[in-house]
Amino acid sequence: MSTNKDRLALIENLSAISGEHSDDLRDTLDRVVETIANGMEAEVCSLYLFDPQRERVTLRATIGLDRESVGKVSMRMDEGLVGMVLEKQAPVYVPDAISHERYKYFPETGEERYHTFLGVPIQDGRKKPLGVLVTQTLERRKFTRSEIRLLSTAANQVAQILSHFRLRETLATKEKERLEYRRRMIEANRQLKDYEKVGGKTRVATPMKIRRPRLVGLSASPGFAQGHAHIVGTFLSTVERNQRSRDPKLEARRLEDALVRSRHELGVLKTRMEPMMGYSDLQIFDGHRMILEDDEFIGRIRQAIADGYTAESALFRVIEELSASMLAVADSYLRERATDFRDVGHRVLRHLRQEDKKGAFAKATIIVAEELTLSQMTLVSHEKLVGIALQSGGVTSHAAILARAFEIPTVVGVEHLMESIVEGDQLVLDGNSGVVYVNPSAEIERDYVGLSKRYEAFKKELIEEGDEPTATRDGHRVMMLANIALLPDVHMALRYGAEGIGLLRSEFSFLTYEDFPDEEQQLALYNRILEQVGKRPVTIRTLDIGADKYPPYMRVPREENPFLGWRSIRISLEMSGLFKVQLRAILRAAARHNVRILFPMISSLEELRRAKELLAESQAELFAEGLEHNPQIEVGIMVEVPSAVWLAPRLAREVDFFSVGTNDLIQYLLAADRNNPRVAHLYEALHPAVISAIAEVVNVARAADKEVCICGEMASDPLATLLLVGMGLDEMSLSPLFIPVVRKVIRAVDYQTARLIARETLQMATVQEVKGYLVERYRDLGLINLVEMYR
Repeated sequence: MSTNKDRLALIENLSAISGEHSDDLRDTLDRVVETIANGMEAEVCSLYLFDPQRERVTLRATIGLDRESVGKVSMRMDEGLVGMVLEKQAPVYVPDAISHERYKYFPETGEERYHTFLGVPIQDGRKKPLGVLVTQTLERRKFTRSEIRLLSTAANQVAQILSHFRLRETLATKEKERLEYRRRMIEANRQLKDYEKVGGKTRVATPMKIRRPRLVGLSASPGFAQGHAHIVGTFLSTVERNQRSRDPKLEARRLEDALVRSRHELGVLKTRMEPMMGYSDLQIFDGHRMILEDDEFIGRIRQAIADGYTAESALFRVIEELSASMLAVADSYLRERATDFRDVGHRVLRHLRQEDKKGAFAKATIIVAEELTLSQMTLVSHEKLVGIALQSGGVTSHAAILARAFEIPTVVGVEHLMESIVEGDQLVLDGNSGVVYVNPSAEIERDYVGLSKRYEAFKKELIEEGDEPTATRDGHRVMMLANIALLPDVHMALRYGAEGIGLLRSEFSFLTYEDFPDEEQQLALYNRILEQVGKRPVTIRTLDIGADKYPPYMRVPREENPFLGWRSIRISLEMSGLFKVQLRAILRAAARHNVRILFPMISSLEELRRAKELLAESQAELFAEGLEHNPQIEVGIMVEVPSAVWLAPRLAREVDFFSVGTNDLIQYLLAADRNNPRVAHLYEALHPAVISAIAEVVNVARAADKEVCICGEMASDPLATLLLVGMGLDEMSLSPLFIPVVRKVIRAVDYQTARLIARETLQMATVQEVKGYLVERYRDLGLINLVEMYR
């Protein structure tokens, strides 16, 4: 809350709700918590009501927590932070709730990801407790005294609303019990309502719009940043479409000069970025050069100049027309080409205007843009560039990938970004939570300065501890591997202490080509990655396209349920010619490097055996052609569908290792799509069925003397680390950023402790039991702060 106007708006909006006299208490309380959450700029607002007869407090409304927990979460006055508010009858503010001794964990709420807790008592006019009003935030936030007073004032408003409903309930009860007083009670109700009217009309305050200086997007590159906003616009917004010229020959010469400069610049940029980017990513520079040499494209610009337009207007008109026609079709490949044309146009325009590459920023700067192309990213000086915020784009966009390579905190997909920020605005960017604060209060800035220092110091400490192999205190060894997609990820993986690559997602490179890469292109790509990794082991997963990952050059009919359709190994086996191209490239890359091969989404012995047949055919061809390769390459499968779990004993006889892919395994076991907000709460890695399935696979691998690795996002969750280690996993392959914290958790305990945790957890019947038990054990072991920092 940054202004008195905002504070007044919150109180006015609560007064409006109070004055409406709704008959639906549940609906009213839902609106109350939503209004307070918006006014306090908090992710969570919850309202707990106190039952004096049972001496318990129960959750009755929430926004931010799982609404299914309303009415189910209940505690005594001597339990939890909510009970602490009731006991003290005073505000309770805790910056790190999960580490507080009074914290009581309710897994069904999903509250473990929220850090700061602020609770205030709700009291009636005689100071008797009615309940507790709570706000919680994702980031560690310092609430000011004025904000605590504001929440207390809001609690007084809530008390009036509750008192009103309780009064009406009492009146209704007495009306039923005492029919002889029916007429009198009706009159009392009428008098009450008349008293609440002003001028014969119920007074309802007009809600005042609350300013929202907090924008939410997706975390694309972690870390924290503070700096001034620098708006990077697109050239389309800065060019006059109908600007005429008196000298077409001069404009034509300006265009040719700009084209020459643009082509030269692309060559320089490609050379500069070659050490940091994969072959496939570097192809974008070649693609842009082809556009600049396209006779039809350049001819249309020249014709527009001949028709009397300036070079800038001619460029704008041609690219606007081409982009519009490409964006109008459903074909994803053409839509992506529209972005390439706009990017090329931006480059040429800059040279037309003779705008040199910008020098270093004078002060700490956060780039703000609707989109940021790869070529724009490479032109930006990184000196004093502390963060990036984009309105569009995803976490796998070129800009996001490069930002991670440079370790620049980045948030993408930020709604209303461009309309909320002007040049020079002071910003705080939270790349861990995906939040951008616009002109934040001094308290928020101070909090993030402290948080950033603690985070960097903690990260540095964890990284420095990574030289030695990962093992429990009593010497049980667990290999820490990294999941990567592209060449820039290798640097980060090694920096954070990865002992190898447990999952190389080969399909991400395929997504950046204009056609299926041939054998030599794939071999060059793998070799570039393997050379950086050195002698460390690398597991290459064969093409796992389909569902939400189709290359733009693949024409695939729409499926009703793509996650259960034509995807992954099914595509590879059907398109066996292309599959063998990839297998040959991997086999050749494995000739001089420590490589093993991983088949995804195997659901039957028939699929596995057919894939191995194609592998054998590829080996025979390479031998016949005299090409160097590894004929003894190790072969494994992803265990990520339920059938593979139950076929594990048979599959183990056919492979060298298992890799448990929890991302798909969870959604298939629980029939819950985590990208569907209506069922996302059902997608739960710590579900007993998921844990039991993983334990079954580990036990089968152990009995068959085969290695077993876990490579899904579950491996990155420090709360699951001891459970997984205790099950007997040999390897964990995870996001590089989480390697240091997972390694620290493993080193903090004995293997027997982890085994005990796994045994006890496997006996539990509900997610709530599992999470509650793990939180308590981590607190007992002094590890809860690690979980709280990274979860």
